[in-house]
Amino acid sequence: MIDVAPHGHAAAPLVDCFGRVHTDLRISVTDRCNLRCTYCMPLEAAFKPREELLDDAEIARVVGVAATLGIRSLRITGGEPLVRPGLDRLVRLLVATPGIDEVALTTNGLLLGEQAERLRAAGLHRINVSLDSLREEVFTRIARRQGLERVLAGLAAAREAGFRDIRVNAVSIRGLSEDEIVPLARFCRRQAFHLRFIEFMPLDGEAAWSDGQVL
Repeated sequence: MIDVAPHGHAAAPLVDCFGRVHTDLRISVTDRCNLRCTYCMPLEAAFKPREELLDDAEIARVVGVAATLGIRSLRITGGEPLVRPGLDRLVRLLVATPGIDEVALTTNGLLLGEQAERLRAAGLHRINVSLDSLREEVFTRIARRQGLERVLAGLAAAREAGFRDIRVNAVSIRGLSEDEIVPLARFCRRQAFHLRFIEFMPLDGEAAWSDGQVL
């Protein structure tokens, strides 16, 4: 239960047991994904019926309450958020929420080429794209789907649409990612993207993680 004072003013900011004040909120808009990355999702996955997910108005209501509690920035995630129909309509609602200063999106980029212009027009501020390799064979080995060229096309479309603060996230895995570090760094430097290497964490649906794979 969230305690909100009358007239939309917060009773208190969101403070955890360590005394940290929280101003960021992640919103998972779907559990579905069009990839099956080894560090994230099993090959055979069961998803919730769409009618059990929050609709746009419900998400906007939650964000409105969160904004009264001091939330200022939002990160839209999934699953893969771009598989949710009409995501740009939801972005418009969230951007218009009083108190919200930034709305960002984390995506695998497969559908970004088709949606970048609509998302920019809706007011989306920033995009993070997951990209672990610039080699198709390594990309396919990790994602268990093909699609590297579509991701690269999505990044180009985002820049063409006017996004300037584009971040690339690469998961680092020992025995797999060492050879990807320098090529990714060179690519992002040429394209003026921000590159971040993400630690390999035990979040895989198949429980195959081991600390020996941490780079």
